[in-house]
Amino acid sequence: MSKNKTQNHQNWWLGKGEIIMEAQIATHLTTDAIPNKFKNKTYQKPSERIISAVPNEYYTYSSKFTTERPVYALLKCKANKDRAILSLKDLGDEANLLFVFRQNQIQVCPIKIALNYDLPGHLVNSEVLSDTWIGVATITKKLFHEIREMGEISDLKRICRTSCLEPRTSILLKQGLIITMMTSYGKYGMFLVNEITQTSIEVDACHILL
Repeated sequence: MSKNKTQNHQNWWLGKGEIIMEAQIATHLTTDAIPNKFKNKTYQKPSERIISAVPNEYYTYSSKFTTERPVYALLKCKANKDRAILSLKDLGDEANLLFVFRQNQIQVCPIKIALNYDLPGHLVNSEVLSDTWIGVATITKKLFHEIREMGEISDLKRICRTSCLEPRTSILLKQGLIITMMTSYGKYGMFLVNEITQTSIEVDACHILL
């Protein structure tokens, strides 16, 4: 490995090579000869059943969260990701994030954080919840869609780990923002905020359980 390449590699691990990382990922995607195995895939209407994610099975989907259904559960694609608050007692460790609608603003926070500040404790025992960490990805929307559509798991995992080095307790959302997610049970995912209203948020997303 040349001196310049070695330096670039070191800078990335020091958290200073976000532009380098994005260029490397983009190059990998544009030169990958593997066809998009997720393109033109037909999905069934999501179910209200709680269907856990299967290890090493990649999920790509779009979801709409509302004031009535603000809980984000990283479930199998056959199951709805948007859930009502009262579903927490059944979701248990499958509940990951909560969208908080307040004064014309929407924030997202890990479900454990929400339990400490906003949610009634009788709905779920915090001890059964998994830890979920969130961050903001510094990649472009174009690269997000390429990674999401191609199912590039190594890139997804790398971006999540990089952006969650200093996890946020909550993030104020706006259109175009890309949020990353990691859990203590080995789930990695990210979502792009497509549309926001006073009572809803629509996202494009992907996740996997490793």
